[in-house]
Amino acid sequence: MNKRQIDLFFKTLDQELGFKATVIVTGASAGSLMGHVRPSFDIDFEIRLVKKNAQVRARLESAVDKAAKVAGVAVNFSENMGGWSRVNYLDYRKTAVSYKIFGKVKVKLMAPEYWTIGKMARFLELDIQDMVKIIRKKKLKPERLIRIWKKAIRSSDLSLELGQFRDHIVYFLKYHGKKLWGRKTDISALVRRFKKEF
Repeated sequence: MNKRQIDLFFKTLDQELGFKATVIVTGASAGSLMGHVRPSFDIDFEIRLVKKNAQVRARLESAVDKAAKVAGVAVNFSENMGGWSRVNYLDYRKTAVSYKIFGKVKVKLMAPEYWTIGKMARFLELDIQDMVKIIRKKKLKPERLIRIWKKAIRSSDLSLELGQFRDHIVYFLKYHGKKLWGRKTDISALVRRFKKEF
């Protein structure tokens, strides 16, 4: 997966769709567009159409299929990315960052801090590596990340996944904090800051 393939996908999608739409990209493809390139074969995105009816939805499915074949990628998409996880993505639509406009299709990226919510929830080794790279590249501060992660927890329904999300955060701070924010970083203080009020 590279920027050229991603751009080709959305350029083709616009040509095939012919309707106004707003896209928010997440996952490894968003990480790639934020500057972290690693092997990935799919584009994960939310797409919201200005018009909504059966004909438009059928056109969308056909357009996505054609664009995926032209660009040589797999895709995962829905009209509401918020339903992909039991951990709340908060106001990810408001905070999404503009990427490019392809004709009638406006493409945005999930803001890096909010993008970490999904990565932290899934927490596979690749997700951890992605977060380390993007946090470093975007110079994301631990205090801001902790604030957003805590807000996501407070805004989510109680579930097993939510408990795991908390554990993932503590593990990530303990084992990656100094690598990200320097050897003098007080990891215990960051963990206490995270656990405060829980």
